[in-house]
Amino acid sequence: MGLCVEDLRNMATEQSFHKGLNYYETNLVDNSVIDGNTIKAEVSGSSYPYYEVEMNIDNPSINYCSCPYDWGGICKHIVALGLYWCNNKEAFKEVKKEKVKLKNELEQLFSPLNREDLIDILNELIYENEYIKSKILDYIQDNGKMTDELYLEKLKNLKRQALTIIREFNQYGGGPAEDENYFFEYISEMEELIIDSNVPSSLRQEIINEFMEEYLKGNSGLDDPVRDLIFSTAQDKNDLKLIIHKLEKSNSKFDQESIMNIYLNQLNDEEKYLKIRKKHLEYGMDYYQLVCFYRDKGQEEKAVQTALKGEKEGQGRIIDNITFLKEYYKKQNNYQKTLEYSIKEFKDSPSFERYLSILDYCKEDNKIENDLISYLKESNRLGTANILASIYEYQDNYEKILELVLDNQIYPDKYKDLLINKFPHKMIDYYKQEVQNYINKKKRSSYRNGANVALNIKKIYTEIHKSATEWEKYIQGILDNYPRHPALQEEFKSICLN
Repeated sequence: MGLCVEDLRNMATEQSFHKGLNYYETNLVDNSVIDGNTIKAEVSGSSYPYYEVEMNIDNPSINYCSCPYDWGGICKHIVALGLYWCNNKEAFKEVKKEKVKLKNELEQLFSPLNREDLIDILNELIYENEYIKSKILDYIQDNGKMTDELYLEKLKNLKRQALTIIREFNQYGGGPAEDENYFFEYISEMEELIIDSNVPSSLRQEIINEFMEEYLKGNSGLDDPVRDLIFSTAQDKNDLKLIIHKLEKSNSKFDQESIMNIYLNQLNDEEKYLKIRKKHLEYGMDYYQLVCFYRDKGQEEKAVQTALKGEKEGQGRIIDNITFLKEYYKKQNNYQKTLEYSIKEFKDSPSFERYLSILDYCKEDNKIENDLISYLKESNRLGTANILASIYEYQDNYEKILELVLDNQIYPDKYKDLLINKFPHKMIDYYKQEVQNYINKKKRSSYRNGANVALNIKKIYTEIHKSATEWEKYIQGILDNYPRHPALQEEFKSICLN
């Protein structure tokens, strides 16, 4: 059947379709061609002169646009191209015919010239625009005529183009999305060539040197792909040592960790690893990395001493050191130490599962249980109220769960049905206050949320109190109190009275 307008409507959001329609109607589609079953064009952009757009007319789900749109469905530029095709098929030039026509013209134009003349012309063109050289190399590769030397030449050419982009990005702190896409394409091709080709050491080190210089500037927003390229390029110890030499100029903790990982996992130089690691023991995770090293080497006593020090002196996350010590003392059948570190683990990172584990280990000691609950009550940490609620549910202490809800420490959703059945009067008061809070925000979306909350009140009145009259009286009271709020009237009537 081919592409039709209905396909575009189904593939785009309503907003994208109408914007694309506007682009089409205001003639923002240019240079349209058809290549086989693929239509292509340049569509004007809001933040860039134009975007390159493609779509398969037999299978419209195969499409592409160089714009950064990523919010569901096809973008307005693809819609505009599709509409242009549906309404102006005759405006699309056939690539094959155009190429044949151009070839005939070139044959006439170049007929007086010899091979040296043609090379001189290409030399001038490539000097003016290096992109032409990329197209020539792509043509040679597509026709299966590449040599090892040409693969290396293509790698160098991609390197130059990628460096041009990242240097500009570093200078300005970023750049156009289209250039970023080109950059990703260039380094992706580079990585494939490096893997598949026998790249000489001198060229690998040249790549590492030049891209590491840009990486260390850290202002391009392209650090992650650049790191991937650098490490993909390294193939021997000399390459890795060059990376280390460059990373030593960085003050980044992440880069220092990278140096240690290279020494430990790729160069197998444990002495160098330990020397640097011991100089960088600041955070709990630093200590834990050293703990793991000693543990894996069977040096358990050193691992324990490091974990003890990490627990006391490490900044930030220390939970891994605590958990290691808990498991160590558990293997040693040291009840007191295991319990001590189980409690430390719980207090550092509380969870209902850890609470149960401690109770199981200490045979449900009431004093310890009360201490854990008291700690949660006194803690201001996010999520502790939900852990308390899980504990109260485990204890069948629903009054305490209700207290947490009424104090606005937790939402009642998980316990809604249980609380409604056990404490209907108090839950009515709670939900009425919630409804009022939403109404006070004076937004349609808030009115809608408030009306949905009110359905909980309806359930209590009609299913538990068996009093539909009370429910109707409550809703009518809201409508009567806000006669001049049409959005509120609409939302509450459509949700609560239907």
